[in-house]
Amino acid sequence: MTDDAESNVPPAPFPGTPQEWRAYLAEYSEWYLSSLDEDELGDVTQEQCDARWLGHDPADERAIAATEERLGVALPPSLRAFLLASDGWGRVAEWIDSLRPCAEFAWFRDEHTGWASEDGGEEDDVFRYGLSIARGEDVFLLDTSDVLENGEYRGYLLAVKYGELSDPCDSFSELLTVGREELQDLID
Repeated sequence: MTDDAESNVPPAPFPGTPQEWRAYLAEYSEWYLSSLDEDELGDVTQEQCDARWLGHDPADERAIAATEERLGVALPPSLRAFLLASDGWGRVAEWIDSLRPCAEFAWFRDEHTGWASEDGGEEDDVFRYGLSIARGEDVFLLDTSDVLENGEYRGYLLAVKYGELSDPCDSFSELLTVGREELQDLID
């Protein structure tokens, strides 16, 4: 995470309850929608503007369990709590259009072949075991091979076009904060 003392981006809840996420995301929606002119809203619908909510309906435990079964991994606590507040989200970084609903989470290796070398290395694990949870030119990756004691996965913002990984984040929550800081820099 950046150490920018000037940043006024509040950190996302960690690991966060669905209620804490809902409050954070309501503030996030208001911040984002208030920061842009009408011609800058992009994919934001009129319904989202009227509701002042960039999210979706919450996922339920069955949808999350089905995703975990399909992928063969448990989702980290902060992401699970997020999904129970909103199953997907609007724009989360400069080049990330949206967070996917849990039913659309996918392995990075299945969507982007050729990123991990045969001899393998620590960085290759991010591509081999990375769970892609966002749509756009860049992606949010959660490295399911790097599980912290609290059950969180290390996360990365990957600029696919340039092959550049961000510094590691210690959770989905921290990754979302990094994306929001990037958006704030863009908007400012």
